[in-house]
Amino acid sequence: MIRHWRSLPRCRAPRLLDPDLLGGLGLLLWTLAFLVLSAALGVTQTLPPREQRTVSWYAANPWALDAVTRACRDDPGRLRGSPDCVNADQARIVVAEREARARAGMRPEAPAATPDAERTRQAEAEARRNQGDLTSPTSPRYWATRPMERAQQLAHCGRLTPQQQTRFYCDAARAAEAEARRPRS
Repeated sequence: MIRHWRSLPRCRAPRLLDPDLLGGLGLLLWTLAFLVLSAALGVTQTLPPREQRTVSWYAANPWALDAVTRACRDDPGRLRGSPDCVNADQARIVVAEREARARAGMRPEAPAATPDAERTRQAEAEARRNQGDLTSPTSPRYWATRPMERAQQLAHCGRLTPQQQTRFYCDAARAAEAEARRPRS
């Protein structure tokens, strides 16, 4: 006697989404599969290419700043001088300065539109400041016409040994500072 296929007893196949599958591990397996698939498809936030990770980018992306800072502190021997570590360190300073300005109630500084715009602005400021002046940094006149650079140079000179100070124009910068502090009559 031949039976019709509809009259045969059905064999139930296990459902793939059944949480009782494999003793309760089905949901865990599906979760892991989802996480692996989303990471493979790039659903999670990833770092952009190296050439785009500037100080301003790190300051605007605190999640990446924290991750890179942790990596740099975890392996300073290999990563200490890498561009990412240097940019992340500078971004930490920028973020701290912004937070300090906000706590003090000061107006935040307007960020530069792009790194190229900032470089152009600095080059124009340097061209206006120099205006063809090719005075050597060994001359106090050089430092007298550049008070901001003089202040930075003197701060730098304070951390140098006496032998190094002669190579970095510290005497000329000090002479210009003394001249600037002398009262005018």
